Amino acid sequence: MTERLTGSELADVAGRRSSTWWLLSRLVIEQPQDTWLDELEAILALVDVGASTPLGPESAELLNALRSARSEEAGLTALAVDRTSLLAGVMHKKTLPAPYESTVLDLPMNSDLVIDVTECYREAGLEDFGRELGPPDFLGTELRFMALLSYHEMQAHQADDAGLAAQWLARQRHFLDQHLLCWLPTHCERLSKMAKTPFYAALFTLLGQACSLDRSDLDQVAHFLAHELAVDAVAAETRQ
Repeated sequence: MTERLTGSELADVAGRRSSTWWLLSRLVIEQPQDTWLDELEAILALVDVGASTPLGPESAELLNALRSARSEEAGLTALAVDRTSLLAGVMHKKTLPAPYESTVLDLPMNSDLVIDVTECYREAGLEDFGRELGPPDFLGTELRFMALLSYHEMQAHQADDAGLAAQWLARQRHFLDQHLLCWLPTHCERLSKMAKTPFYAALFTLLGQACSLDRSDLDQVAHFLAHELAVDAVAAETRQ
């Protein structure tokens, strides 16, 4: 990302990231019901699934698995059972921890890690964020938090406020480094292998890849913003 990007272009980049995180959070949180799967199929059908497109092949695999499941008579039932097994820690509770960061890392629910997750929400102005979904370190809640951080970054770019955008970007990088990347890629590998349906196997492959890709994208945007802020600072000093 060496060329100069406008606030509008940076806003589009952040908006796409926000939409991706929001979609992933819905895939974790919501039950596989017809109305939601209709929407998901329409979204995935619009994705560029070329081999050179980031997450393109993974998105294509998820779309194919979705269509295959919906064509089977007991497809929705199989998806619902698999989701419960993987995301509630019910059927594999002896070999697969429930989808909470602390549980996966074998830490107590009142550990410093969970306190830090809650503090990240609070610092972003989101008191009691995700309480309706359960403990604060639930996978779906952490994914949704990333979507909202990206959304606020997008708004800052739209207002041409590079300094504020950099702050929201820093929050995203911190949360990825201190939380999601510490447990999710490895956990997704396990979930994908234990999935009984191609749909959930494809979903967790996509999710694991999305985390690593997002971190790389954030580094590029942060580098660009740091350069822009430095240029603006020099220009301001020159005018004085």
